Amino acid sequence: MNRFYSHRGKSKSNFESKSKKQKPKEVQDFENYLSSLNCFSDTDLRELIKPEGYADKLASYLKNNTRKEVKTAQLRKFFNEIKSATYKAKGGQLKDAKIALWRIYPIIAYSEARDLMPKEFANLMRLVLEKVENCNKEEKLQKSFERLEDFITALYAYFRKYAGG
Repeated sequence: MNRFYSHRGKSKSNFESKSKKQKPKEVQDFENYLSSLNCFSDTDLRELIKPEGYADKLASYLKNNTRKEVKTAQLRKFFNEIKSATYKAKGGQLKDAKIALWRIYPIIAYSEARDLMPKEFANLMRLVLEKVENCNKEEKLQKSFERLEDFITALYAYFRKYAGG
């Protein structure tokens, strides 16, 4: 076997797949759940926000299991932008709400690039935003914005709980 393609008798692909960092269970579980949905409005609100639900588990992961501590201010930025978008959606301004949602993508990119948030969480937030945007019907889009607000509020609240107030 070519020495460039082996490592202690294992093929390069086997070695690489084992050496790559796996996603945290909390992130992987939520990604799998979201992947099964067409639209964020299809989420089960109780599963999103209940104790030991997705928001709670993600908040615990962010606070306790990340290489570099995530600051409350970082989550607050998302919280404020999402609140702005959902406020517009509640007022029936769905086009403006979507535009406000798009403004969150650069915040995610900045936070990730500055190592202020874990890459896994940044990717997860992008997936959440995409699931909101994917709603074609106005009624489902409206409900998606409501669910997004509920989710980010719960995530922020649980994060504060783990951060100690």
